[in-house]
Amino acid sequence: MRVTKIDAARRQLITAIRLFFDGGDRVSVYSLASNAWEVIDVLCTSAGVQSFSKQARENLPAGHTLSYYINEPCRNFFKHAKQDPNPNSSVELRESDAAAILFLAVEDYIRLRQGGPVEVQAFQAWFIAVFPEKVADDSAAQSILENVNLAFPGIATFAAPDQIEMGRRVLEAALRDPELAADPQTEPSL
Repeated sequence: MRVTKIDAARRQLITAIRLFFDGGDRVSVYSLASNAWEVIDVLCTSAGVQSFSKQARENLPAGHTLSYYINEPCRNFFKHAKQDPNPNSSVELRESDAAAILFLAVEDYIRLRQGGPVEVQAFQAWFIAVFPEKVADDSAAQSILENVNLAFPGIATFAAPDQIEMGRRVLEAALRDPELAADPQTEPSL
């Protein structure tokens, strides 16, 4: 099997999204999403794409990097033990951390590819519906906010488990939608 960089990123991203909506392991979701983001971020930069990550970097305090926020404390903690070999050391990973890194990777993927698999599109819509205040300054996200509210009515007022459940149901329906599958901006999942 030969895998390109974009194939690897897409596969990791799709798997992370499916795990997220299925209530899967949060460490795996975060790790897969951050791995995908790292590849997508470099590909966006190389292609001159105005990515969400690029916009985020422009708003960071002086001396801070986006990679630092992605890698610390969680990603490096999950990958390495050399700096801290204590088997009882721990780190907090919130569901919102996993959702945030997923959104960053998803948004950059969509901007890079001018579309994406159904899972990527569904997650983007879900995140914007659940966290409209986090994307308030982003014109690309705002343009779809009205439509996502139709797919996810009232979701921002639900408890987190109910939001994720609604996302899973919408994703399942979207995967069965032949019109969405035929759209030229929809890429195959795997």
